[in-house]
Amino acid sequence: MSRSRRLRVFGIPALILLLAAAGFAIVQQRESGGEASAADSTAAGDRAGKDEKEVVRVPVELAVAEPHDIPAFFQATGSLEARRNVELMAKAQGQITRIHHEEGEFVEQGQVLVEIEHDEEQILLEKAKVNLENAERELRRAEELSGKGLSAEREYENAKQARDLAFHERDLARIGLQDRIIRAPFPGQIAERSVELGQTISPGQPLFRLVDVSPLEVRLFLPEQVVRDLEVGQLVQIRPDIDPDRPLQGTVHQIAPVVDPATSTLKVTLRVQETPGTARVGSFVRARITTDVHVDVVSIPKRALVPEAGANYVFVAEGDSVRKVAVTTGYADDEFIEVLGGVALGDRVVEVGQGALRDGSKIRDLEAERAADSSRGDPSGAAGDGTLSASDDH
Repeated sequence: MSRSRRLRVFGIPALILLLAAAGFAIVQQRESGGEASAADSTAAGDRAGKDEKEVVRVPVELAVAEPHDIPAFFQATGSLEARRNVELMAKAQGQITRIHHEEGEFVEQGQVLVEIEHDEEQILLEKAKVNLENAERELRRAEELSGKGLSAEREYENAKQARDLAFHERDLARIGLQDRIIRAPFPGQIAERSVELGQTISPGQPLFRLVDVSPLEVRLFLPEQVVRDLEVGQLVQIRPDIDPDRPLQGTVHQIAPVVDPATSTLKVTLRVQETPGTARVGSFVRARITTDVHVDVVSIPKRALVPEAGANYVFVAEGDSVRKVAVTTGYADDEFIEVLGGVALGDRVVEVGQGALRDGSKIRDLEAERAADSSRGDPSGAAGDGTLSASDDH
């Protein structure tokens, strides 16, 4: 059947049905499209809210700009030296028969350190003492006879000369013995022993090195402009390299009156007041000499500084964000640095955590959070998880 014939057969009712079906399809498509659009709009809104909630806050620790006394100082290096450092030499030849003390021991003035064989010298001294006694007895006898007029004046003079000669011989014998019994010339510590028991030594050979370590000294050669501000008795901080966390307290003991023309420096001698067991002669030290002090100046911790391109910056906390500020600095000590501009008293600056900050960054004050947790009775700083403890059951 042809198309025209089919239309005529079905007629108008069939045409109405076809148009109704097409309209239903269009309406259904519009409704589904509207629902999808609404869903997309809701998802976008959720993502925007989520982005707003997930603002990154950098955890930091803050410090307050406060007034401190900040010194200016000059640092110089040197080594600890004994006030007296003496090498004892042998004056006589012979064999070492006894060693009384070893390295590291402290001795008093006059204590025997070492003995060289001296039997012969001991005998000679005893003989000289006997001769002196005889000479003194003869002199007394001559004096008695001369007083009674029974002897000539010449006999008295001869007896007197014999007594004087015996006296000197006794002293020479005593010196010969002393040269073989070596004693400490001053109280100190034995730094070195150079001989062994049984060793035969010669005159001029080293025996011991004795040092006077009470007190120790440091000799520095400082520029004239630095020495100008020093005074004898001024306190000085001395830090041994072996133990820099335990500084020694010293004083300026002597200032040389003459400038070395070759170096334009003066010798300054420091004395260490107390020396712990770790401080030894020869230890390398760094002396810090205060030359000026700025009193009650605005100061912040040194580690709050952020050096950048030859300048110094700090991050100043303002509410829950930070502002990057350039600062001008002055004197500094081990912990604090003077701020001449850029920070005022009471400003809070970031002391820890600067590496992750930019101008305007949001921050979390860790110290404030710990204080808040502590006030809530949570010293661990951990947030509650909503679970009940044994005490919560009541």
